[in-house]
Amino acid sequence: MNKKVINCILAALVVGLCFACYVSIHSDIEFDEKKSAREKEVIARLMQIRDAEEQYKMTFGYYCGTIDSLIDYIKNGKTVDKVIKDGELTDDQLEAGMTEREAVRLGLIRRDTVWMTAAEKLNIPNPDSLKYVPVGRPADGSFFTVKAEYDTEHPIDTVYYGIIQLRKKDQFNMKSNEWENLVEFRARLDDYLDGMSEKKVRNLKADLKKLHKNHAELMFDNEDDTEGEWYGLRIGDLADPSNKMAGNWE
Repeated sequence: MNKKVINCILAALVVGLCFACYVSIHSDIEFDEKKSAREKEVIARLMQIRDAEEQYKMTFGYYCGTIDSLIDYIKNGKTVDKVIKDGELTDDQLEAGMTEREAVRLGLIRRDTVWMTAAEKLNIPNPDSLKYVPVGRPADGSFFTVKAEYDTEHPIDTVYYGIIQLRKKDQFNMKSNEWENLVEFRARLDDYLDGMSEKKVRNLKADLKKLHKNHAELMFDNEDDTEGEWYGLRIGDLADPSNKMAGNWE
């Protein structure tokens, strides 16, 4: 084989390697962009649930334990919009040690509570959508539709996907020496990245496991005690009273 032929073969190999590297890099960039776009939608959904849970706690004093009950509260419940106070304590009353509570009881100060629907307060057009991961794997293995009854401008059926997991429990906080009502809700990575490169998803899970990020041991964390591992986006942490409804991406 002459030198010219060898040079041509080497040049072809270099071009092939460069093209393969380009395709690989482009593929990684495309995967990361799609992943980020999907995660953005999932995070927005989880934050809607967080807003609803916080409003629920303001109304009842504790978090809601099921997604269906939370949706029902949004659709049919009421919450405090504001409290209007009429009257003030005088200097003489303050010097005498009178409190506002006593003044209210005596009728010297009047407080009126203004109520509004939870749906208006939270501004969630279609509360039924909170139950579902907004992208990725179809729920129960197939697409289905739900009437968007709160969307008066576009009253059409909407397609939903995987199910949002929501759980709560009471746990004793050693720091505050009090019992705390904890709640968490989460979307599985396998649901919202469904349909994307399986190899890249496996590699992503391996990286998350090394970083111990967006990862949990199902033996201790899964509601049915299934052994294995969980990956995904989550707000709240049943095992950590100090979490304060933070997202695991924050």
